Amino acid sequence: MKSLIPILTMILLFVLTNTGNAQVKDTSKALKEVTVTAKMPLIKHKVDRIIVNVDGMITAAGSNALEVLSKSPGVFVDIDGNIQLNGKGGVLVLIDDKPTYLSAQDLAAYLRSLPAGIIDKIELISNPPARYDASGSAVINIQLKKNKTPGFNGNISIGYNQGAYARSNDALNINYRHKKVNVFSNLSYSRDAGYTTENGRRNYSTGSTTLLNKNYNYFSNGYNLRAGIDYYVSGKTTLGILLTGGIRPRSDQLNYNSDQVSTGQKPDSTALGHTAGDYQWYSSGVNLNLLHRINKKGASITGDLDYVNIHVNGSQYLLTNVYQVDGSLSSANDIMYRLPADINIWSAKTDYNLPLKGNVSLEAGYKSSWVSTDYNNSWFEKAGSNYLPDYGRSDHFMYKENINALYISAAKEWKHWAIKGGLRMENTRMHGQQPGNMVIADSAFKRNYTNFFPSFYFSWKADTSGRHTFTISYTTRIRRPSYQQLNPFLFYNDRYSYTTGNPGLRPQNLYAVELKYDYKSIFGVELAYLKVNNLIQSIVQPVGDVFVTRPDNFGINYSFNIVSWFSADVVKDWHVNAKLIVFHLINKGMADDQIVNNSINSGELEISNELRLSKKWSAELSGLYASSHLQGQTKTDPFLTLNGGIQKMILKEKGTLKLSVNDIFQGMIRRDHITTAEILSQRRVETDTRRIGIAFSYRFGKDTNNRKRNHNTGGAAEEQGRVN
Repeated sequence: MKSLIPILTMILLFVLTNTGNAQVKDTSKALKEVTVTAKMPLIKHKVDRIIVNVDGMITAAGSNALEVLSKSPGVFVDIDGNIQLNGKGGVLVLIDDKPTYLSAQDLAAYLRSLPAGIIDKIELISNPPARYDASGSAVINIQLKKNKTPGFNGNISIGYNQGAYARSNDALNINYRHKKVNVFSNLSYSRDAGYTTENGRRNYSTGSTTLLNKNYNYFSNGYNLRAGIDYYVSGKTTLGILLTGGIRPRSDQLNYNSDQVSTGQKPDSTALGHTAGDYQWYSSGVNLNLLHRINKKGASITGDLDYVNIHVNGSQYLLTNVYQVDGSLSSANDIMYRLPADINIWSAKTDYNLPLKGNVSLEAGYKSSWVSTDYNNSWFEKAGSNYLPDYGRSDHFMYKENINALYISAAKEWKHWAIKGGLRMENTRMHGQQPGNMVIADSAFKRNYTNFFPSFYFSWKADTSGRHTFTISYTTRIRRPSYQQLNPFLFYNDRYSYTTGNPGLRPQNLYAVELKYDYKSIFGVELAYLKVNNLIQSIVQPVGDVFVTRPDNFGINYSFNIVSWFSADVVKDWHVNAKLIVFHLINKGMADDQIVNNSINSGELEISNELRLSKKWSAELSGLYASSHLQGQTKTDPFLTLNGGIQKMILKEKGTLKLSVNDIFQGMIRRDHITTAEILSQRRVETDTRRIGIAFSYRFGKDTNNRKRNHNTGGAAEEQGRVN
């Protein structure tokens, strides 16, 4: 993909050098033809959600889905890949209206494999209604590009961006419709690479200190394919099949050194370590879908059947040597991991929509999903020239889960008033088993629980034109542990850091009340109260000089939020989108057998400037400031980031050329502090966030805005998201 740089640079230079010539034309001829161009806004505010038009985001040039999310209003993506929406963590991510909630690490890896060129728009839903799965504190819906225009059409996008490492994000979307048959597909390729530099200091209550320095880099290639056929049986009924597949090979390396200082600050020992990993990720799936329109008033029924298989295979080698002050080797560890996993997901769902007289509508639906996972992680330690199995640290974890859900909701609209209420019921049956070996005894656990999730929305238009709108809403949500979070396997990160799962982890429950005011979709303010019970947090527990990180039900989280936004033209051809989030956060719980009761006032300010320089030229300048944040034991320092980009329409406005610079001053540096009765820990983490990108996109064939039907992986996407 590096060869694309000179090609795209030449295109850019050609466009720049010919811009002046294009303007020196006979104006009398130009006046004979008038073209009206309607530009879709980058950000559109609706009563229940915010819509982000990805094609209008210039600073997304050559980027991927995760980077697009990080630039969306109210969305905060930290340096570890954790996603928040309006201050809410544990967000449920959707692809084409279907839930796909992911753990932070694997969510980041998956979204990095999706080029921005295949994304149409992103919906940000702070308080989702009953028709959505109850998982997650809020909903982010990523809708991929589709087209139903008769004939052959599509678009292609090529993107490249460069920081310390090169990345590429390319996509091809095609569609062919003839009479009753529509064939569609998108194919994408993503090359992802980056680095992480971490410096840390750990002070223990015993008086000893560990100084830790890490240098980590990774390389990954993502190949994704979606292909399907729709058959229009009649004007009312459509049958479809969708096939999906993905391959994501990845390799990484970690080099670290650490100095151990004993009581009295005397040098004790030095550890040098190296880790090399190689991983393969494969997915395949099939979706059968049905849409039947019952009548012309909008009544309809939809159905989806899904099967998805995910296979993961990986290996990791770790070498650590510990040297005494005199330079003598005191210990050496040579460890190998084998990390295979196999996941099978089945899902069936149906939704029914019924509009009635008097602006009344009813919705109802059912969903069942079945998940079977098999993790067989093996630990080998080198003895002589051979690697021998360590049965005491190896782990075979099998997990099965069945979730059955029902929901119903009703809505009624008047001239000034509107009301909507819903109830969702979800029953969860789960069974985990760890077959024993010659060292570890068999163990198993079972759980069966049912939850009800009511939701309520009420809105009032204070005037006949609807310029002033007030809305109050109440929702309840749940966040289930990911399958790997339940796995007790002990994973060795470095000489002083381990991670493990927790079979006793319980789901967390969220209760949210929001009061909103909206003025003509130009200005809005929102007051929100959130309470989370059984909050799932990664808790650090020191065991000697080793940090063991394990997910636990930390306790209770309270949050009082104020969200205000502004979206309007300041002057002609200068549009500003601004969002301010201020929240008071209270944490109460237990961490490492210590009572935690702390609070913090935090805030985030986002500003995006859209500048229309001429008919074909436009620019964007955006920035984000985040104050100190608090999560469980960890407090994170403030940071500031700034992005800029410029765009030109070319090739009769069917093509676009974009140039962008992200994190111009490299302000996305994370600084964490952990303070308990036993430890005082600090770390500084820097990643490959300062980048320059160039992207080219082109639409071909017929191009209209005909109504489109969503194609997705049905009801199985949420379960896919929880495989890691």
